[in-house]
Amino acid sequence: MGYRVGVVGATGLVGEVALRILEERKLPVDELRVFASQRSAGRKLPWAGGEVQLELPTAQRLRGLDVAIGATSSELARVWVPVAVAEGVVVVDNSSAYRMDPDVPLVIPEINPQDLERHRGIVANPNCTAAVALMAVAPIHKAARILSMISTSFQSVSGTGRAALEEMLEQAGKAVDQVDALRGDEPLDLPDPRAYPHLSAFNVIPQCETFPTGDTTTTEEAKLAGETRKILGDPDIVVHATAVRVPVAVGHAVSLSLSLERPLSPEEARDLVAAAPGVALHDEPWDGDYPTPLRSAGLDDVLVGRIRANTALPNGLAVFAAGDNLRKGAALNTIQIAEALLGFEP
Repeated sequence: MGYRVGVVGATGLVGEVALRILEERKLPVDELRVFASQRSAGRKLPWAGGEVQLELPTAQRLRGLDVAIGATSSELARVWVPVAVAEGVVVVDNSSAYRMDPDVPLVIPEINPQDLERHRGIVANPNCTAAVALMAVAPIHKAARILSMISTSFQSVSGTGRAALEEMLEQAGKAVDQVDALRGDEPLDLPDPRAYPHLSAFNVIPQCETFPTGDTTTTEEAKLAGETRKILGDPDIVVHATAVRVPVAVGHAVSLSLSLERPLSPEEARDLVAAAPGVALHDEPWDGDYPTPLRSAGLDDVLVGRIRANTALPNGLAVFAAGDNLRKGAALNTIQIAEALLGFEP
């Protein structure tokens, strides 16, 4: 017996990867419906050796689906998700619209699958950086409880979407021949940036998402704090986050400094990480074996390494992780949630 599955936002980067992963994991899909905006409706996408036609996410076409995977903006999710739920569809939403709603479970299946039992038609998928960071530290939290976490994330431009990725690659192609300008000897001859306040190629931007007026913390940094507490089920964890945009195509990396309730040696932490599902330990730095965004691109596992004591914090531990923000950070996690809801084991 197969399932009727919808993907809303199928033309975006996350939607595109979601379709690919649905095929890879061989979820038995009897009917796939793909949805997008008015400008894309009618266009066809490749699927399972054939094609499927894009349509608008109307109540009539959402009706009858077993599960819908959302890959739209928060603004759009607030419009179509209630329509789908009213039609009896269970929605796994990748946007931030419902993540902090107390009535909506926020789930990483390897960490808090029990929260799926209380869903009321919507399950939220975490922020891409939260998914990477928490996959790395959840085994440590379970063993020694995290009291505080300082996070510095290095986020690829694909986290902003296809247009930002294409702009960065275009900038890089034009700037690579302007070596003197890149050294600051003369102005760069490039179009003004559109996706970010500054050029993304050959640059590091200490801003992901937006700064609310008068605030020194971005919306992205605030997300990590709230989502960490909700997913780990511990409202007392203190989180300080700095989110940085880096000129990488795919893959988010994050440096984490943890203060634990009890001492935990780096050797114990490595054993815990190595035994955890969905992560891969890469921690022989003397041989160049450690996580990088490029190394993580295209992989389902989150890569974890550089585990060492941090003597600046009580019972301190340092961890470095990298993961594909389009896969475990987004599309893969939504599909894993959908599989759990449907009772399917790949």
